[in-house]
Amino acid sequence: MREGEILLIAPFSREAAALLEEQGLTLEDLAFDPLLENARRLARERLIRAIEGRTIHPDLTNPVNEVYAFVAAKLIASRVGRSMLSRLANYEAKRFMELSERLPTEKLVDLARETFGFELRLDDGLWVDVVSYSNGCAGIGGPKWRLVNRVVRKGYVLVNERDLRRLISEYIKMRVMETPRVELPDPLEEIAKEISDMFAKRMRKRFKRPKKGDFPPCIKDLISKLRRGENLTHQARFALTSFLLNVGWSEEQVLDLFRSAPDFNERIASYQISHIARRKYKAPSCETMKNWGLCPGDCGRRYMLEGLD
Repeated sequence: MREGEILLIAPFSREAAALLEEQGLTLEDLAFDPLLENARRLARERLIRAIEGRTIHPDLTNPVNEVYAFVAAKLIASRVGRSMLSRLANYEAKRFMELSERLPTEKLVDLARETFGFELRLDDGLWVDVVSYSNGCAGIGGPKWRLVNRVVRKGYVLVNERDLRRLISEYIKMRVMETPRVELPDPLEEIAKEISDMFAKRMRKRFKRPKKGDFPPCIKDLISKLRRGENLTHQARFALTSFLLNVGWSEEQVLDLFRSAPDFNERIASYQISHIARRKYKAPSCETMKNWGLCPGDCGRRYMLEGLD
């Protein structure tokens, strides 16, 4: 593993924090230091890519810049608002999942231990303590992550390397969401205003409402979960996709909505959305939504599209 690569892959790590403390980085340095101009540029690009749901090419020549850009991006996103900060949190989690594939197991274990306080055992497999596991998988959907479906022994849960990376990615989200909202010096405030305008425009386009009526509570709930970065069940994804397509959303708009999902895969999601569109599936009935456990309560409708036709 090349020197400095942990900073590139994990700019939130203990090593990154030690670097920032050693150099005594200040908010004014982030905003005005001419030597950090590239870091400011990277922070802006990071936020734009987070809005667009695309990955960024890291600065391979200077991993330290990734640490500065990460810090600046968090502060700017927090200044814009919680929704933008959540968007960045999801981006950073996905970025880590992609880049951490090159991390050897021992480095991954060190990162989990030293940065997020995991307790791990490496005897007869890879084991994570129940508390760290439970906190990490709280925002992950699917039966696979339920403790009743895992091997648990003496307070530890058996995981594989990808599971561990996935758990770490959830802790990254939590770490980003803890970023305080502070007043920013003018150069960073200007970036915040630009990002705020861009994000607002994107969200208006993405969550365009139909001309008549309003979305039912079940659909609002599913959209809110996606915006918070939660995974949805297969039935929930089908219900949401078929509903949105039926009220006039384009396939591109629906795909863009699902970019917030932690396990988003553009190729698979695009195929599934196109399949539902081609087959012209109707949205599930209210009775079906209740059977699937997706009805948050009686809204007075007989079917989801009532008032939206």
